[in-house]
Amino acid sequence: MNFEKLLNNFDMGVCVDQLQREALVDLVLLFVEIDGVVEDKEMEYTFEWVSSLKWKGEMSPVDYVKSVSVAARDAIETDRIEEFIRHRCKHIIDSPAKSLAIELAKGVSMSDGHLDPREEKAIEFLEGCL
Repeated sequence: MNFEKLLNNFDMGVCVDQLQREALVDLVLLFVEIDGVVEDKEMEYTFEWVSSLKWKGEMSPVDYVKSVSVAARDAIETDRIEEFIRHRCKHIIDSPAKSLAIELAKGVSMSDGHLDPREEKAIEFLEGCL
């Protein structure tokens, strides 16, 4: 499933509250960033996608994405990927949201056609957390 189709299916049929929604968005952004290859069109689409979600956060969706992208890059650069994932897993409590988190992580990671070793390790950690 390509990147756009994957994200379009994010909020369909899964009941998520704002904290879970933010945690899922955070994970998507981590997996967008983790392989070190972020295409402009990927981020542009991500901004549009998050803006289209049922958003009730204190920050605007665009500001939220910018903030979390910086946090995700920092976690990657300082080798705190597992800490980043663990913190988000605490907010993903519904079984459908847990399944969706794994599906999104795998889908975003494979959107470029291959699985980077860091992506694979992070997916395994995510599966263990949930």
